[in-house]
Amino acid sequence: MAYFGFIPSEQLLQQTQQFISKKNNVDLHTLRNEVALTINQEIIDTLVSQVIVNFPDSEKKQTAAKLAQFIQSSVAVLLKQLLGKANTTSLQQSIAFSKQSLFKTSNHDYRIGHELPKDIVINLKQHFAALKLGKKVNMQVLTADYKLFADEVIRHFMHQFYKTLDLGMIKRKTADIGCITTTKAVHVAIDKIIPKLNKDELKVLATQHDMLFFTH
Repeated sequence: MAYFGFIPSEQLLQQTQQFISKKNNVDLHTLRNEVALTINQEIIDTLVSQVIVNFPDSEKKQTAAKLAQFIQSSVAVLLKQLLGKANTTSLQQSIAFSKQSLFKTSNHDYRIGHELPKDIVINLKQHFAALKLGKKVNMQVLTADYKLFADEVIRHFMHQFYKTLDLGMIKRKTADIGCITTTKAVHVAIDKIIPKLNKDELKVLATQHDMLFFTH
């Protein structure tokens, strides 16, 4: 089994646990929507913003920051179009999705993420191990592997999550178009960022991203 998982903020963890447990007579509609929007924010922060903050100031750092912000805001706009009141069945499906997405590692820390094809994780971990040692890797292969990983994140947190929502025909079409648009934007971002990183920047990337992937 292989997984991707980021450490949620304390607020996101508490909201997710509260949503799953349905305690304290909470407004499940509002809570679900807040969790979805915050996950979008924190995934991009973890994968991009918290990495590039350690890069020296440069045009590619500014480009990465702008691309991250664009993707973050675009998905947030899409989510706000799709989220809203839901029937009991939809909420139960969203709760089941949240249960699936929240897990503990062997170190007993909570992560939000999902299962990945094992070969993606193995390949990325091999890249990270080499980069942390200052070794060269095939940048075309690294870029391709990041796209495969990104596709899986979009599949889980967008495609699979949207299936839990009570969407009509028009909103389902909007969701489908949004997923396609996001995938294209993320692929463009990967093409603009990964191949242009220097040895030191790749080492920073590898060190921080290595902690996000697990195999059992």
